[in-house]
Amino acid sequence: MEGNTASISTLFSTSLERYRLMEDPVPKPSWTFPSPFIPYAVATDSREEICWGPQPRTLAELRMYGLSWAIRSKPNWQRKILDPSVVEKWRKEALDQQEGLQVERKLTPNMINFVLTELAGYARLTDPVTGIECGPFDAIWYSDQLIPNTLSDRLRAAVADLENIPDELKDWHPGSNRQVLDLVHPSLHCIVYGRTCYSDLTRPRPPRYERPKIDEWMLDDRCPRPAPVSDRFCWLPSDFCVNATDGSVTLVSSYINNLHPTKHRPLYSIIESILSSFVPLFERVLSQINGQDKDIFRDIPPGSGRMRTELVFGTWSGFNSKFAGETVPCIWSKCKVEWVTGMTDAEYDRLREEAPKVFPEAFEEYTGELEKTIAPYSLRGKTIQCIIKLANIHLTPENPEYKGGSWHVEAMLNEHIVASGIYQYYDEENISESRLGFRVTTGAPAYHQQDDELCMKILYGLERDTHCFQDLGSIATTAGRALAWPNVYQHRVAPFRLIDPTKPGHRKILAIFLVDPSIDPIPSATTIPPQQAEWVFDALEDAAGDPNSLLSRLPPELLSVIYDNFLSTFVAMKRDEAEEYRIELMAERTDFRQERDEELSYTFNMCEH
Repeated sequence: MEGNTASISTLFSTSLERYRLMEDPVPKPSWTFPSPFIPYAVATDSREEICWGPQPRTLAELRMYGLSWAIRSKPNWQRKILDPSVVEKWRKEALDQQEGLQVERKLTPNMINFVLTELAGYARLTDPVTGIECGPFDAIWYSDQLIPNTLSDRLRAAVADLENIPDELKDWHPGSNRQVLDLVHPSLHCIVYGRTCYSDLTRPRPPRYERPKIDEWMLDDRCPRPAPVSDRFCWLPSDFCVNATDGSVTLVSSYINNLHPTKHRPLYSIIESILSSFVPLFERVLSQINGQDKDIFRDIPPGSGRMRTELVFGTWSGFNSKFAGETVPCIWSKCKVEWVTGMTDAEYDRLREEAPKVFPEAFEEYTGELEKTIAPYSLRGKTIQCIIKLANIHLTPENPEYKGGSWHVEAMLNEHIVASGIYQYYDEENISESRLGFRVTTGAPAYHQQDDELCMKILYGLERDTHCFQDLGSIATTAGRALAWPNVYQHRVAPFRLIDPTKPGHRKILAIFLVDPSIDPIPSATTIPPQQAEWVFDALEDAAGDPNSLLSRLPPELLSVIYDNFLSTFVAMKRDEAEEYRIELMAERTDFRQERDEELSYTFNMCEH
């Protein structure tokens, strides 16, 4: 019996103390890495309250990012920037594209020159060995050569064992119209509080949550304010050790959730190798959002080094007027239109439209601020927690278009996901190009006059009663591309379709969700035994077939009793039960997302009195 116990114990790790969750991880006021579920920025004016996101960037600066990304999306851009004739060609093209635009939408010669001179800074941040470089916005990093072709080939071959199963056993994602095939999905056999057990048969508890103190004026009275913590479910990560010397990754846990540790053993070493490649990608994301006292973006002007600024004082009615830092000038800096008694609203609006305005302006040349946004953070020598997902998207002539996804961040505060990484389309066929878009929740801008909607619209693109979101650009999801970004950015997959509508097509994706490495570890596959009842049955069946095992001497009837008792003892889940929990988890998080959006993206309102 001892031999059998040893073989099963590989599935049921008992190293509890080192990885046990501290059950009350209340977020600290100062943060290492920001979370989309905890306010992490501070308003720049005299209010000084915490915000769900940083102050918004001006539209002018976002357009500068767009121009920079358009250039850096060109093949061999780092070589081309060394050719003055090519750079001048880009300058002329950019200037020509401003013709016919409204003055407030134009990129000025200074802005264009700043972008062109800043390219050298982006080039210096590129790793020529791994190909890792900056994406469309700060803290988004990618590489088209991170994963060797040999490793990609091994991944395709190993995943085939998950794909080549009878149709009735295939796990089409609920609500996907049989387009998304889940191979390994964290919502299946997740942690179910009150049901899931640690190896010592104690149960994990939901983390306690204390609502952060946010000034009431920030929130709509109708906002339901749901807590970002689930008291029912949590995804189950696995623990990986990052070698302190070479950064290679080794699985510490005895299994990866929903990936059988013996039947699919080849995938384990492949995932370790891919995660080893992703470590420097994640490190760059973390290094650009790392800090105890700064916003996630580069410090808002003047820290971004792009836009000219001026000293400002808080001017909010009801608040003490005091120095509030630096910001872009108000558009009315030269001429503020005053309302006169007897003036109609139409007359006042016309005067404001016709009045001379000051528009944002950039510094003439890049001054090195880009490199200053990096506060190096290393994962080497650490045990990190990651959640693994494998999925395929299948299109057919009868079902030829994927309609795209919704804007979202990953998981809830239970999982503490700090960054997401995807190995995009390690296998694809007959599918059109798609893009992954990003946006972020921002704080409300500090406006300069009461009811000054025109100024806010021109500077930030925000109007009264609009949500405080800003688009950060998008990136093409080309085959073989590895991409990582912080979880405070919402993301959305754009629609795509079959290239040849008469033939089927597919895309295959590996996703890695990184748990915040700066907090205490959450319950993982190191502390929680596998919950798949089928795995338990397989282990007992293998032991019963081993002539060296005492189980081989027992009659089938007694083995069945042992199996049933095993299920009740270890609280393993049969497949149909796990699928029911998955539906409930998805419903819970869909409801949370819909309710939470009102708080995370509170409406921008301006005083009218």
